[in-house]
Amino acid sequence: MRLIADSGSTKTDWIILSESGLRRRFATAGLNPLVAGSARFKSVIAGELLPLINTFDIDAIEFYGAGCTPEMCPEVRRILSDLIPEAKAITVDSDLTGACRAVAKGEECIVAILGTGSNSCLFDGTNIVRHTPPLGYILGDEGSGAALGKLFLNALLKGRLPERISEQFFATLRLSESDVISRVYRSAEPNKFLASLAPFIASVAGEQSVNQIIIDNFRAFFALNIRPYRRPDLPVHCVGSIARYFAGYLQLAAREEGYTLGQILRSPLDALVG
Repeated sequence: MRLIADSGSTKTDWIILSESGLRRRFATAGLNPLVAGSARFKSVIAGELLPLINTFDIDAIEFYGAGCTPEMCPEVRRILSDLIPEAKAITVDSDLTGACRAVAKGEECIVAILGTGSNSCLFDGTNIVRHTPPLGYILGDEGSGAALGKLFLNALLKGRLPERISEQFFATLRLSESDVISRVYRSAEPNKFLASLAPFIASVAGEQSVNQIIIDNFRAFFALNIRPYRRPDLPVHCVGSIARYFAGYLQLAAREEGYTLGQILRSPLDALVG
């Protein structure tokens, strides 16, 4: 049986495939070795994944993950091999590579990931030939859920949004202003907290000022991450929860920046397994 994973910072989607066509799909916490480190990676695999797969005979693993840089891939492969020793064939690659294999179908295109974080590349149909470094949620990640949450909180806490939205935010999320500051500056994974605000932001997107924040976030993504490829002639395929959740705003921002969107998928897993 093959175990295939698409992992981001917030959530990892898994699917098991057998030769007979059996499919079992489930999710665990996100596994980003660059952000959370090896200890957290091991903890999630041992505590969340193994109980879900202990009745399956896994002989091959394909793991596509955020933070799976060339430097981190050997460490991720070693952890998977140690904890799932029956798997004799283990492939580890970036989530961006997985997204390209899911949506490109052998054609030249631009591929983007818009989830908790963001990423993008120019794909020639076979290989990634150019890549704009996303730089993470502090220095970059434009277009992502974390960037959206940061822009929204900046506007909210500096009084640029209507008072009724501020009141609704604190009442709905049961947070105080000091709670927000603490979650951003003192929690272990503030990027996840920032991205977790996306559902609330969507719920108040009818307000023009919020609407503009969403569009500005996506326009910044195209301007700073996609424009350097200098290929406005190519379709931009997008993968990730933020891309799917805010697809209408993403379409609008793409048109305003001179790009045409292709596929928009929440997860590349279904496309990867056919």
